[in-house]
Amino acid sequence: MARILVTGGAGFVGSSVAEALLKEGDDVVALDDLSTGDRANVPARVDLIVADIVDAGALERALERRRFDAIVHCASRTKVLESVEKPDLYQRVIVDGTRNMLVVGSRCGARDFVNFSSGGVIYGETPTCAGEDVPPAPISPYGTCKAAAERLVASSGLRAVTLRPGNIYGPRQRTDLEGGVVAIFMRQWRDGRAVTVRGDGLMERDYVFVGDVARAVVAALRSPRRGVYNVGTGVATSINALVTAMTTVFGSLPAVEHVPERPGELRRSCLDASRAAAELRWSPTVSLEDGLRITATAA
Repeated sequence: MARILVTGGAGFVGSSVAEALLKEGDDVVALDDLSTGDRANVPARVDLIVADIVDAGALERALERRRFDAIVHCASRTKVLESVEKPDLYQRVIVDGTRNMLVVGSRCGARDFVNFSSGGVIYGETPTCAGEDVPPAPISPYGTCKAAAERLVASSGLRAVTLRPGNIYGPRQRTDLEGGVVAIFMRQWRDGRAVTVRGDGLMERDYVFVGDVARAVVAALRSPRRGVYNVGTGVATSINALVTAMTTVFGSLPAVEHVPERPGELRRSCLDASRAAAELRWSPTVSLEDGLRITATAA
């Protein structure tokens, strides 16, 4: 049994990671400033520490005298457009916050560090599914900051793994985040409102179920490997195809309304996760339709 700190542990992804680690028999502590997370997301057997990763002093005080075997760093900001408007905020949270967690984590005795990056904003456009050897090509401050955080993690001296997930979806996903298209569509469908598709609906994303992403964290912690791993399905699904899948699972949608695309959005993002399969023994197990069913049942 390991004692593991999950930053962003009250959020959509972090709380799912905490659940997966509990099932493995680990002792889990969550850390979250609750700016976007929710106490209700934190599993009952997980202690929640309310602290901001940007405030190094407060972070050290909050974790003083605590010991951990590993840190799973999920806390972040995740909006491309917001990063363009507030690049300094993204620098503080993603870069400075990651640096703070590496320093404090080492002081707490952590040997292992699993860092959440982003497959979409790191690679930019991917005409073919990108492997980890594809050079980063971020087109937003969000992506630039994630790339900088990856470098910090790699040079930390800890046994560090960076995960680059695709477009994560599943239970407890917020509807006010740019990548949360499944949650947004599901809310619109439940409310009987038109599903809003941006542009021609041909934009493609690699949709990966949050439970599979949490399993990737477990695999990374159980492995002696270090380095960067994509976490995706290798399938580029268009928005139109996502609407079709939702129709298959839920029945006819009320309507589909096309609205203008956001400027600067990627047309295609897809990840090759064969390295994770070979080295971490991880691969996705939940199909898009099954993931949609699980998400709807949990809502």
